[in-house]
Amino acid sequence: MLYSNPVNTRIAARKTNPAGRPAAFQAPCRRVLAKSATIPAGAPGGPKQGYHTVEEDIRKEALSLFFPPEAEPRVAPTTGGVNNVVERVFVKGKDGKEDQYILRIYNNGGMSEKVVFEHAILAQLAPQPLSIQVPRTLPSKNGRPHELLSNGAECCVFYVIPGELAKTTSPKEVGRATGELNSAMGKLKLDMEAPIAPYFELFKVHHAISEELFYQEMAKPELDVAREPIDYLVEQTKILTGKIQEFLKLGLPQQWIHGDLHYDNVLVVGDRVSGLLDFEFCSYDWRAMELAVALSKYVGEDDPMPPTLDFLEGYAMHGQLTDLEAECIPDLINLRIASNAVYFTGRAVGKEDSIEALTSRAAQYAKRVRWVNANREKLVGAIKDKMAAIAKSKAMA
Repeated sequence: MLYSNPVNTRIAARKTNPAGRPAAFQAPCRRVLAKSATIPAGAPGGPKQGYHTVEEDIRKEALSLFFPPEAEPRVAPTTGGVNNVVERVFVKGKDGKEDQYILRIYNNGGMSEKVVFEHAILAQLAPQPLSIQVPRTLPSKNGRPHELLSNGAECCVFYVIPGELAKTTSPKEVGRATGELNSAMGKLKLDMEAPIAPYFELFKVHHAISEELFYQEMAKPELDVAREPIDYLVEQTKILTGKIQEFLKLGLPQQWIHGDLHYDNVLVVGDRVSGLLDFEFCSYDWRAMELAVALSKYVGEDDPMPPTLDFLEGYAMHGQLTDLEAECIPDLINLRIASNAVYFTGRAVGKEDSIEALTSRAAQYAKRVRWVNANREKLVGAIKDKMAAIAKSKAMA
């Protein structure tokens, strides 16, 4: 085992199935960790970004597992953390100056196996010669990378990676880092099952949702505040479920992927990527989903094509993609967006968040899908051209 943890005994021993693809599994939802508050992200009426709060006694318990009393840890909120409690921690350092860390208290329905798996991925990535940093944990007092709290939630403390969120800056560099990580993830060897279902198992994205329940929830009057985009997303989701079955017959390459690597999970210093964040949704999936997830954010911009082209140029430096994968990318982008809709519905059903997490994003999601559908040929052509150009330059070098 990678480290000693009570939940490892029921997780680490699980083997891959005979077909070689680690199977996703589900676990019962425990008591939800935190009360959720939301703050606007951008313009009024735009998507909500989570700042989840947590009871003070739980916060103190978490800090006590990693820091001695004399460190006098204090916390401040961050603007990150759509799903979990994420707070900056300040402690007294040995030199009299304050040291900073990031405290994460998971709000994932008490699914410890997800946390175990995330940290197993990080442990395997740590020794790889990457040009970017990935999260590194401060061991607890017991020498573990994460600890189980009295309310059933897991917690951990990360070292701070310098930088600011990339957002729409430096898309070529963000693409380069994404391609580099995707190639590195393809080398990982984990004798564990993935607790996160692949994207092609769309309605397993959250333990509290099913296909039937998703469509039932979409028809409820609580979603009427965003009825037009919701109905469009439902229509597109039904189309995608048919396409998934077609894609499964194509034998698209599969490997371990980050699964949530978009520009809001990328840190930059100047115009250089310094770190990649949030490995909470790693899974064994279609390799091309990594690219699709990243592009799913750029296609929501006012003028999506320029940053998309820049990103693709960077991605092609290290990433791999066949022409067949390229032809699937538009639908895989839409699959990512549909997965988000199903996921946030599951979080609402599981009482981990409110349905506003979806309704506040629905118009933006629909806008992205519409753009992708209107620009399919251009998008596929651009991907093929960028991949071919880099391949040609490498061959001539």
